[in-house]
Amino acid sequence: QHVDNKWVSSSSEIIAFRKALLDPVTANQFQHFVSLKGDLLENGVLFWQEVQKYKDLCHSHCDDATVQKKITAIIDCFINSAVPPALQIDIPTEQAKKILERRKELGPYIFREAQITIFALLFKFWPKFCKFRSNLASDKILLALERKKEKKMRKSEG
Repeated sequence: QHVDNKWVSSSSEIIAFRKALLDPVTANQFQHFVSLKGDLLENGVLFWQEVQKYKDLCHSHCDDATVQKKITAIIDCFINSAVPPALQIDIPTEQAKKILERRKELGPYIFREAQITIFALLFKFWPKFCKFRSNLASDKILLALERKKEKKMRKSEG
């Protein structure tokens, strides 16, 4: 539906997308799909999944050292990477700074804003992905995406 020229999604679409990100096969296909759309989008899928695992860890009441290790791993991989660029996901630098400042706070919400930002960004590609995969058998999706990637690389080389 359109509301003030902004696309408003139904909650069922949002739930379907969330389920897809939690499903290893669909998430992998979607990750390959968005990798063709922008450099950091692929990392966004991984970041979203890692934050979900982190939140599950928090809710499972495991020890603080394990939770802190997970926070550090997510930060080192996505927020303050040794591999340039330091910020490996598409979030505002302010959000990244806030995470770095709060890295010692143990709780399920340290990555909340960033995860919401990434979810909203990736969700824009969900309808296109659904349309793309609707014409293909499940086992043909990755192959088709691989072909698209090769074509894209040949274009940028030639």
